[in-house]
Amino acid sequence: MDTVVRTTQVLCLTSSLILSGVNFGASFLTLPILYTRHPSISTPIFHELYTRGAVSLVPLGLFSAACSALTAYLLPSQRQLWATAAIATASQTPWTLLVMKGTNDLLNGIAGDKVEQQKVDKQEVVDLLRSWTWMNIGRGLLALGGGLVGLRAVMEHNV
Repeated sequence: MDTVVRTTQVLCLTSSLILSGVNFGASFLTLPILYTRHPSISTPIFHELYTRGAVSLVPLGLFSAACSALTAYLLPSQRQLWATAAIATASQTPWTLLVMKGTNDLLNGIAGDKVEQQKVDKQEVVDLLRSWTWMNIGRGLLALGGGLVGLRAVMEHNV
């Protein structure tokens, strides 16, 4: 049983911390580059980033949350900590749907329409990208929070 618990703990921690790192990397490294580009360049790149994130990061977030939930089940003495980690990490999906969806839809709509890319005000696109950047930082903080709660649980368990 100890091997199973250790394995789930490693998977929870690494997946949630990788998830937060990818979110922060997109916000701090990729999106600022797009602020200076014309919407015909920035929005298709955003769309590609969005699509790749949806395909890879959503499953990673759900996997991480499931591992934390399993660890909560396996370690009754730390159930509250691991359940908190699971909820924090899983919260990325509702955050995306409830908070970010409108901005995602606007940017992806511009990306898919060559005429709109030419007529949209560049500052409007920059404002949408900046807004998305901050919402994505919030999303990354959820995964980081899940990872840090899990790390605290591991450190407590080893004492």
